[in-house]
Amino acid sequence: MRFGELVLRDMVERAFARYGHRPAVRSGDSELSYSQLHEQAQRLAAKLVEGGIGPGDRVVLLLRNSTDYVVADLAIVLAGACKVPLNDMLAPDDVAYMIGHCGASAIIAHSSFHETLDKISDATRDIVVRLELLDMEVPTLRGFERFDATDAANITPGAWPRAAATDPGLIIYTGGTTGRPKGVYHTQQSLAVNFLSHLINAEIAEDERLLICSPLPHSAQQFVLSALLRGAHVSIEKAFDADRVLDLIETQRLTWMFMVPTMIYRVLDAQAKTSRDCSTLRTIVYGASPITPARLKQGLATFGPVFLQIYGQTEIPNLVTTLSKRDHAHEELLTSCGQPVIFCDVVIRDDAGEPLATGEVGEITVRGFYTLERYHEDPEKTDEAYVGEYLRTGDVGYRNESGHVFLVDRAKDMIISGGMNVYSTEVENVIQEVEGVGQVVVIGVPDDDWGEAVTAFVIPSNDDFEPADVTAKCKDKLAKYKVPKRVETVTEIPLTPYGKPDKKALRAAHWGGRQRQVN
Repeated sequence: MRFGELVLRDMVERAFARYGHRPAVRSGDSELSYSQLHEQAQRLAAKLVEGGIGPGDRVVLLLRNSTDYVVADLAIVLAGACKVPLNDMLAPDDVAYMIGHCGASAIIAHSSFHETLDKISDATRDIVVRLELLDMEVPTLRGFERFDATDAANITPGAWPRAAATDPGLIIYTGGTTGRPKGVYHTQQSLAVNFLSHLINAEIAEDERLLICSPLPHSAQQFVLSALLRGAHVSIEKAFDADRVLDLIETQRLTWMFMVPTMIYRVLDAQAKTSRDCSTLRTIVYGASPITPARLKQGLATFGPVFLQIYGQTEIPNLVTTLSKRDHAHEELLTSCGQPVIFCDVVIRDDAGEPLATGEVGEITVRGFYTLERYHEDPEKTDEAYVGEYLRTGDVGYRNESGHVFLVDRAKDMIISGGMNVYSTEVENVIQEVEGVGQVVVIGVPDDDWGEAVTAFVIPSNDDFEPADVTAKCKDKLAKYKVPKRVETVTEIPLTPYGKPDKKALRAAHWGGRQRQVN
């Protein structure tokens, strides 16, 4: 008889039975073996089930990067419930909205969120299970029950209800460009396939020593659980610090990292100042925002052929395409985000939804085994998200003859200047080649003549930087209408909670209440 449905708990239980006393996860002073991690997750799962939490029930996580986060994540899996991870940088109003919108039945929070939770006490008052995990010296969350997963008296595992493959396993909220965030709804089965895709495509080996220093409620959580299914060891940092990352690579002999491009830039700058031994690194996975070819070449020269690019979205977690380590050896592919993984098909479409020929620029659409099931409580947005079986990404790009996808720009970041389309990433790639440019972001700002004026914001890497050099380089390399009208020198560029350049925030300072043509 054929085996039944794919659900996360089965995969987790097999992994933990297999790896036993191997080291599993470390964060700060806390380190857990696979057996210890399993026991703590069982205790917390038992507490959730005791409170009436079962398959499909929404459990909100308001936790900082820590071993606690991993314990809670796995406890939700064991209970068959649905995880709703919230970033620790969210405003209280957003936290309240997401708790209410997802229909939370439980919330697990660190003590250090007391100020946020005090401000939104009305949003949590009717939630039946409210558990506080202590990350301060004393309990601080009013109306929450303190829970200690290390206390063996708390464990009461039993015959817990079993989730179905079609039950929700994850509701994760997107930032959105307008209006309230959308809740992206993924099922148990789609997540199970997604984790398998991570193991195949992110090159996570059984002897891997991973470093995660980006927020766990976003892309990083998929890598952590995938690595634990493989038997690897995961080190989790509470926050990103370039010098500490290099120190950890050298002292802990780390082999695998996930970083967004901004983090890579800072690590490269730190390594240039004080070189550390990074010879154990086998893989640096990067994604979430475009990387400039100039910086990527610098990374290859510094760390060797270890780079692996991923392209995905919250709606199709992390892996639509990958640019392999071998591909990185070909300069003409450094601006590509790679070829579709074996679980996904990619079609480029015009504004009418019709497929385009090779080389033609249009919207990237994706068919896969782990695209979102739906937007929670938003059937209209769900219908808009699909063209037949294909998910509309809102990203603009094209494919070449080998099937490599080239991401020209995010649709919302495309600039319309004098009626002409300007792709911000194309301009950024040229500017990054200029001597003295450390980091650059290009946006459109309001202009009475042009509609939007192409504007570059540059963080210099040295005192010799001259804005005129940027203008000269762009005039040499780009069409006249793509050349920045202004080049501004800045000391910092706003970042999203996930470490990506926040073009939305940068535009807001210039646009105020006015509406752009491109959303």
